[in-house]
Amino acid sequence: MCIPIITLNWNGIQDTEMCMNALFQQTHQDFIIHLVDNGSNLENVTRLKQLYSNHPQIILHLNKENLGFTKGNNEILRQLLKEDYSHIILLNNDTEVAPDWLENLYQAAIDTQAGMVTSKMINYFKPDQMDNAGHLMLNTAEIIPIGHAESVDLFQKRTSNIGACAGAAIYRTDMLRAIGIFDEYFETGYEDAELGVRANILGYDTIFEPTAVVKHKVKQSIKKILNYEYILKIQLNIFYAYFKLMPFWVLLLNLPSFLFKYGSIIIIDIVFIRPKFLKIMLDAWYRTIFKNRKTILAARRTFYKKHRPISSWKILQKMQFFLWFDIKRFWKYIILRKETELEQY
Repeated sequence: MCIPIITLNWNGIQDTEMCMNALFQQTHQDFIIHLVDNGSNLENVTRLKQLYSNHPQIILHLNKENLGFTKGNNEILRQLLKEDYSHIILLNNDTEVAPDWLENLYQAAIDTQAGMVTSKMINYFKPDQMDNAGHLMLNTAEIIPIGHAESVDLFQKRTSNIGACAGAAIYRTDMLRAIGIFDEYFETGYEDAELGVRANILGYDTIFEPTAVVKHKVKQSIKKILNYEYILKIQLNIFYAYFKLMPFWVLLLNLPSFLFKYGSIIIIDIVFIRPKFLKIMLDAWYRTIFKNRKTILAARRTFYKKHRPISSWKILQKMQFFLWFDIKRFWKYIILRKETELEQY
């Protein structure tokens, strides 16, 4: 069975060449790559044409402008879902896959019949550390990478999660036809997190496959756009995905945790004099309530008109209680003063 792979390039030709070369060395060679340039500069476009215009395993797509991760992938996904493929793979260009990555990832998808399977993503620059093993969801809305910066030795078993990182994941096409593709409210970031939660609450299994190994050059793409507005957008995305997807009873039962957590964050930012973080949180709440409310409600109505989620109790069981996770985060970033992305900015 031929497997389509979608990879985006945006002014990252060196990373893309390395990514393509690793794919050409795969033990499973029945694949076709849809290589999408997202409005890169002339140097990138020229090099892509030279290398891949006539390559038998690559279909080159040249966008005139940067559509972002979400729309860039969606354009190809819409085309592929009209064809007779059982699975579709998304792969970041800033990755280097192991020779048996595709074989193991595809076999896991066949064996488990999971809606999506995430790879064992390892930090390219620190290969003893994980990048992620998929996502978990806190009962206070955040969707978070599993295992980030932890030892790779801790992730040797196939496990369930609440969604895949789209940097290196395989998706069942019948699932995507049923639940939809990426929500284009998102631009670059969090679209894969929302899709994973959407799949889970609609009854699809999502798993982590430890034998599908890929090294990821962490933040190579994101660091090009990392600024205040990007980080604010991530917080807005958290609220949007939560209020769009979660059933009423889940929202109600999590309300005490939700109010406690975000009230505490505001107090901590004031007490520990963290004006950048405080500004982001207040701005995110203001925009969610006063500017984005109609957008969220419209998306929620559309979702519930088309779909019937599993029970609220089953959804709550898939979530992780926030308190212990956030205590560790408080200790790391507030007490130990470790640097965060916003402080780097």
